[in-house]
Amino acid sequence: MLDAERTEKILEILKVKNSCTVYDLANKLYTSESTIRRDLARMEQKGLITRTFGGAILKSNSSIEDSSFFLREKQNLKEKRALAREAIRFIEPNSAIFLDSSSTCLQLVTMLQQFKNLLVITNGLIIANELIIKTKHDVILLGGKIKASTNSVLGSAAEEMLRGYHASLCIMSTSGIDKDFGFSELTEEQARLKKIMIENSSKSIALVDIGKFNKKSLAHTCDIKDVSIIITNGPIPNDYQSLAPHTEFIEVKE
Repeated sequence: MLDAERTEKILEILKVKNSCTVYDLANKLYTSESTIRRDLARMEQKGLITRTFGGAILKSNSSIEDSSFFLREKQNLKEKRALAREAIRFIEPNSAIFLDSSSTCLQLVTMLQQFKNLLVITNGLIIANELIIKTKHDVILLGGKIKASTNSVLGSAAEEMLRGYHASLCIMSTSGIDKDFGFSELTEEQARLKKIMIENSSKSIALVDIGKFNKKSLAHTCDIKDVSIIITNGPIPNDYQSLAPHTEFIEVKE
């Protein structure tokens, strides 16, 4: 089992039990206690867990919540809509766009009614369904493994299908953004899919709640400079703009 796979498994166990011993983790993951200790040390450095004597506990402010899409959909609606309204300024009619499966991008759907002849490519089940119901745009839903908690399609099949497309614009959210670690996601699969969206689009927009700054999630997506535009809803922390001089930073007023 790869380091990243073990890390995901450890997080899943801690999410259920909140705490676990090194001995129990080693038995559950069929590996040595020394390997688990190294994993926990790395995870603590990333701020995901807190090591205890003989084990670890999940940090209360960890960004691995991976909570139900329907719970996240109702959180911070006003802020998400403000970010979405700013993002639609960059959409052109008769173009193809990538949307990730986030609850933030869901807020874009009704706003897309004002455009004509869009092709929307997404891995979001709810987003694809809402687009079909509320707009007349063509929709491509990526195929692959369905993850129920996020209502998204992930995995190698979705990644391979996505590589066959190019879009004028990619719009995505993120689990965290950090000066050193860049953009990051809760799982490697999410990070890989978003990275492909960014690479296969002419312009990319990240919708970033101000609370996501200075946070690292599990898997690195890309560097800050790899994204064309970052839209956020608060004062942009110092030094971020100097790290990516060619990236446009936009602060929206709610």
